[in-house]
Amino acid sequence: MKNDLIVGLGGHIDHGKTSLVKALNGFDGDQRTEEKQRGITLDISFSNLSLPETKTNPSRNISFIDVPGHEKLIKNMIAGAFSIDVFLLIIDVREGIKPQSIEHLQIADILGIPLAICILSKIDLLPKPQIPPNLKIKITDTFSNLKNTKLHSINPFSIYDAQTHTQLKNILYSIPKPIKKTIPFFRYYIDRSFSLKGLGSIVTGSILSGSVDKNEQIYICDLDLEVGIKHINNHQESVEAGITGQRIALNLKNIQSQNLKRGFLLSKKGYIRGFDTIDVVIYPLIQTNLHNTNVDFFIGAKKCSAKISLLQELTDHQNKTQLLATLKTSEKIFSIFDENFILRDGKRTIAGGKILNPITDPMKKKQKCIYLNYLLKKDFKNAFLFCSSVHKHGFGLISSTQRFGLTHQDSLKIAYSLNEIFIDAKNLIIYHPKAFQKIQTDILSTFEKNKNALLSATSIQQKNKWASIDFIQNALQSLEQKDKINKHQNLWISKKNNIKNISEYLTNIIYDNIHSQGFTPLAPYDLYQSLDIDAKSADKALKTLCSSKKIIRLQHNLFITQKNLSVFQQIMRSMIEEYGYIDIAILKQKFVFSRKYLIAYLDSLDSFDDISNTQGKRTFKYKGKK
Repeated sequence: MKNDLIVGLGGHIDHGKTSLVKALNGFDGDQRTEEKQRGITLDISFSNLSLPETKTNPSRNISFIDVPGHEKLIKNMIAGAFSIDVFLLIIDVREGIKPQSIEHLQIADILGIPLAICILSKIDLLPKPQIPPNLKIKITDTFSNLKNTKLHSINPFSIYDAQTHTQLKNILYSIPKPIKKTIPFFRYYIDRSFSLKGLGSIVTGSILSGSVDKNEQIYICDLDLEVGIKHINNHQESVEAGITGQRIALNLKNIQSQNLKRGFLLSKKGYIRGFDTIDVVIYPLIQTNLHNTNVDFFIGAKKCSAKISLLQELTDHQNKTQLLATLKTSEKIFSIFDENFILRDGKRTIAGGKILNPITDPMKKKQKCIYLNYLLKKDFKNAFLFCSSVHKHGFGLISSTQRFGLTHQDSLKIAYSLNEIFIDAKNLIIYHPKAFQKIQTDILSTFEKNKNALLSATSIQQKNKWASIDFIQNALQSLEQKDKINKHQNLWISKKNNIKNISEYLTNIIYDNIHSQGFTPLAPYDLYQSLDIDAKSADKALKTLCSSKKIIRLQHNLFITQKNLSVFQQIMRSMIEEYGYIDIAILKQKFVFSRKYLIAYLDSLDSFDDISNTQGKRTFKYKGKK
């Protein structure tokens, strides 16, 4: 359902998170024996609450993610918090705000969770079941220091008071689902993996973006592996597809559950690439030098090691420090622009941050700082122009969703606002004016060296693989408009070209070159490039020569003049007379040719009636001189 709401519970150990969920839906998140014995949650637990349709509210499915409160289990808390819509901060009304209350709230803020409901639990244990005014002020002050997470309300709660249950349910009914930025492809971090008898491997997680259908193949990024889907479940209900914002379980085909780990990203093949070097902005929570620091890096449900290399220190409009940096990670990270992450050092959270450049780029430090400043401000216009100048052979927009969080359509719209660059919309490439000048210089240089060159966009691309056909075609048309080249019979020619009959010229020059190359002629396309002639036009001329038997095709890329072939065949016949037979070994003694030539020439003898081929040895069929 598009109305689904993912609610994450956080707070200090033993403040009543798991008991609250049990009071609302009857689910006991502490399932392990150890959890029962110790009375604390050790790992993430998941459950749901179905709210029926009322006169004022549509039906809604609430997905609860209950996370551990103990400081030693903060990594599990982070894994559960990354996908939630609303944060439920549980505070024991008697103990008030505790260290883990603050750290969980900081993590929610770093992850960009927009809204939090503060629940004061165990209200029944107070002499007077009302919220202490001082605690309310402390809570409000704590939220005032946050950047992203806003306080919705402060509500009393008791597991024994049904009225407080109803009050919380009504709030969960009424809260609008946060509007998330549209990312047009499927992304899903695994937060649990297990196996069920008769079903096989099952993973659970939240769909961060896009959708998934039961009939589709999904790509396990960390394993570079595509797998199929048997079943999709949304809270024990079998569904045909899952959409953004839903918690779903996927029953996967052809993979064992032990090969699937928490933090693996599922997507669709071809949409996202992984790198172990990423550029970021860091928002420090403590005063310390982070340069060359080794940290624990958390993104989505993934945790790995990383080393920080600081690039530039900045201050925002609130005079708070923000650091541009490069992270070198112990694993490939399949991230997207503006994705949140957390950095921890041992037992404490030291910083949050956002991904600025998820794709490794060959830039010097000074260039990278300029580029990252554009990205930090979401100044994509200047970022595009800058990238087109750094990527001298064209900058591809095919990865614009991963790079910038933009659709291809939005990227092209920005590109078209830059008058100075060339846009190949079909191939999603933008070229800097310097690249345009370079290709034009290369074209003119070819004509300067060879006034009889017969070029096309395709033939130019053979020597300039980086340039697209549309880009080259535009460069050629621009040169024609400047009266620097001419166009004749769909070919581009020099102003000094004086060829009267192009077809006749091509036939003659191809024949002369193949003949002059003797017994080791170049392959046609190599020959065409050496002569600076268009392959399509040259192929027509070569076919004409073959039809007239002036040139013989022996193999796919081996063409020889009839005259040269006859000479070589006569040499081979003489060798049969001398040795009694001829094979590849004898030929190699006399001719230091590539094997492909020798085999082709030997095979050409098989067309003679008087030659016999016995296991690669050619002999005369008849006695006497032939």
